[in-house]
Amino acid sequence: MNWLASSAFRVASVSLFSTALLFATAGCEDPNELGVELPGTTPINTEYRDFPVTASTVRQSPVETLNSTRFLVGRVQDTKVGTTTAKAFLNLQVLTAATLPSQFTDPILDSVVVVAGFDQVYGSSASPVSFDVYALTSPLSERATYNSASNVPLGSLIGAGRKSSLTRTKVEQQSNGLKTKILVNGVSVDSTTAVTVPDRTARLTLYRKAAGSLSEVPSALMQSIFTALKDKNTSFTQTTLNNLWKGMAIVPSDNFTGAVVGFNRTLESRVLFYYHINGADVTPEPYQIFFGNSTGANAARVFTQLQTAFVAPFDQLTDPTKSVAPSAPDQVAYMQEGLGLGTKLVIPGLADLLANSQGLAINRAELIVPLKPFTNVVFPAPKQAVVYELGADNKILQRTVNISPVERLVQADGANQQGAGTNATAAFYDISPTNKYYSISMTSYLQSYVYDLLGGERPAALMFYPVVRYSTTSLDLSLNRAALDAQNIKLRVYFSKLR
Repeated sequence: MNWLASSAFRVASVSLFSTALLFATAGCEDPNELGVELPGTTPINTEYRDFPVTASTVRQSPVETLNSTRFLVGRVQDTKVGTTTAKAFLNLQVLTAATLPSQFTDPILDSVVVVAGFDQVYGSSASPVSFDVYALTSPLSERATYNSASNVPLGSLIGAGRKSSLTRTKVEQQSNGLKTKILVNGVSVDSTTAVTVPDRTARLTLYRKAAGSLSEVPSALMQSIFTALKDKNTSFTQTTLNNLWKGMAIVPSDNFTGAVVGFNRTLESRVLFYYHINGADVTPEPYQIFFGNSTGANAARVFTQLQTAFVAPFDQLTDPTKSVAPSAPDQVAYMQEGLGLGTKLVIPGLADLLANSQGLAINRAELIVPLKPFTNVVFPAPKQAVVYELGADNKILQRTVNISPVERLVQADGANQQGAGTNATAAFYDISPTNKYYSISMTSYLQSYVYDLLGGERPAALMFYPVVRYSTTSLDLSLNRAALDAQNIKLRVYFSKLR
């Protein structure tokens, strides 16, 4: 039996001994003196090598943004890569359980406000954002596919230059940790203290009746919707809403450049119709129309359009076959969610492994990708990454799995490297401000690479990328970015070889 025919047995038998010894002794003693020979076998030597990596920045476009867990709005200028503009397009949704104004006598509309909860700000949150709100000419289609490059027709402008603070606060009652209890309706509960906390919502006024020092914000559309809401002869349904207000786009005002805001797709994001009952002392709860929420099978559709005016040399990336090499003084390569930036990895030393694959057992392979210190001020670093296989044209290679074409991702150790759905994930290690890096185990993949078991052509390069592009679970959308230390990326390989 030759080595290639029995490689799986030899990897399993050798790695138990050689890997443990390598971690303790590699670089300090001659691996040939470790004495790892097994009775009745050919002597084996063990060693490791750090294969240098040539890194550059590439772009995969468009980016999937439809029904992601977050939608983005705003504009942020980045001197390194370029200015990015984010626009959100959203369907609107009626919840049938809501109490309609038509149940009251003589309801009077006071204001209409778009409220959207956010969990991320790229840029500065110190100054208010300025957004424009448009109606759509038709709802987002259930049959269409939308992504970062999609566009849909805008209807009438229903809110120009609407400003909102991102530093608003609110008061909450929180448990104060005291053992004393108080009685509420005969029930003992923890005592609480009023605490001021951040109110992480943006509020855009679409209509306001003049009152006191507040000036009027007119809107014929909002008034027509409220007229339908208070109609006692007709129920307010999704069809009624679609006929009046077919959808909404929230876009940054032309003169606004300061931040891109990441909004949550939760029930916190909604349009509130505030009203009162003429002559009544009690003010009813505002009527709510939801948008972008991700709950339920019939959740409202939403997508984010992302456009970047790239600065040189990244303006080359409008051609997807181009790569941007690191340049002085930074010597970095980028990967960034939302923009589709990935770091292309070429590893010349793999040719040596292929040339000497006879009698070779890969015990462990680890890709180590460090970040450049102090480069994630505006854009936080992604907390994980994956590795794609690229062709010579920078396109992601594909394979067929269960009659469906899928993009080729490095699969997890122990998984079928010709399969899909069990991709390897790079962990992010934040050791200190000057020591942050990603690490991903690629042992099974490199074994398959060396022995030509990938089920297709060997890739011309790999790509380090922040997300799975077409996820079968929820898609998280952000502008998180890593500036990678291109000169210190390496593939560390521990291997054994017959003497």
